[in-house]
Amino acid sequence: MTETRPDISFLDDDEPATVRADPPGVVDRLVVHQIDLARQSPGGIETCIRGLIRHAPAEVTFAVVGVDAGGHVEGRRLGRWEQHRIGERVAWFLPVVRLDPGDQNRRIPHSVRLAAGLVRFRGALPASTVVQAHRADVAAVASRVLRRPLAYFVHTQEHGLTGATSDSFWRRAGNVHARVEHALLRDARSVVVFNPDFAETARTVNPDAMFSPTWFDPTLVRYRAQALHPQRVIWVGRLEQPKDPALALQAFRRLLETAPGDWTLDVVGTGTQLPELERQVADLPDGVRGRVRLRGRLAPEEVASAMADAGVFLMTSHPGYEGFPRVLVEAMASGLPAVVTDGSDTGSLVRPGHNGFVVSERNPDDLAHAISEASTLHRSAARDTASAYAAPRLVARIVGAPG
Repeated sequence: MTETRPDISFLDDDEPATVRADPPGVVDRLVVHQIDLARQSPGGIETCIRGLIRHAPAEVTFAVVGVDAGGHVEGRRLGRWEQHRIGERVAWFLPVVRLDPGDQNRRIPHSVRLAAGLVRFRGALPASTVVQAHRADVAAVASRVLRRPLAYFVHTQEHGLTGATSDSFWRRAGNVHARVEHALLRDARSVVVFNPDFAETARTVNPDAMFSPTWFDPTLVRYRAQALHPQRVIWVGRLEQPKDPALALQAFRRLLETAPGDWTLDVVGTGTQLPELERQVADLPDGVRGRVRLRGRLAPEEVASAMADAGVFLMTSHPGYEGFPRVLVEAMASGLPAVVTDGSDTGSLVRPGHNGFVVSERNPDDLAHAISEASTLHRSAARDTASAYAAPRLVARIVGAPG
């Protein structure tokens, strides 16, 4: 659908500029997720939603029901609509609860609080062609409360939220989650699964379920033919158990012992394991400690710059968790040869000896050797592998044009 948009002046692209403005009476997609359009933070689902809005066909309209994640936003009030610019696009945004999506030390699941806010402010919502959700619990509540066709996006492997290494509340109720997800897959108008194996399973429930790889944003990712810091290793992700950042530290220590050089390690991200990781860094020998930087949460543009400058990307996720890891696609698009643990590269992007290495055992020595070898690979090989995953083509396939 085509809507006449008001003449509004914004700050630079993706700045947290807001204007209080009600959405049109009908939008194409009403997205419900624990996202704050005024505060960017790295993360696969958030990046997915922003990418869908930015790269969807121009006539597709979006309204987002989300959270106030903190920070000052002039005139913000729960239940009051805002207008935000994502690239060249405008999206409407309604914060319905205050919470930090990155805070895993929560007693009440974020999805429960978001669902309560959705119910509280449902009278403020425009009509929509579909309601779009990216988590099973939120999707179940939104589709029942709003009684609209569901566009359901699945970002993990089949048991990714319920496995032993998951940090989700659902790991305590795996059978319930499986039943809820089965019903969603069966009844949704559209299903997009970002994991090739689970997509096959989903098609046995809903023959129209679509597999899609995740994408990188070519307006954000930066490629350098030569790394500014060839021996800088970069790890990016949530500092949580499924990602196993402690293994990255162990591998880096062994790297310095077995392959002397100017190696450094940047760990980008935050999470509940940050205090323990800080303690582990403090306990490293003097010659190692000063080569490790815990950089915390960075804005997406800062992450892109850090990747472009580095020499090797390291990923240490436990098997069974990742869907189709966006951070790996972005790293390879930046030209980074990748060293990944077995089960991390669910899209089989890494070709050993060509654009990186897959380490079958969670062994710091094996990872250290692979990092050293990866640093000699051509960056163009990683970039060429990722080139098929640019956002505009993949987003158009998923969203399409309305009507």
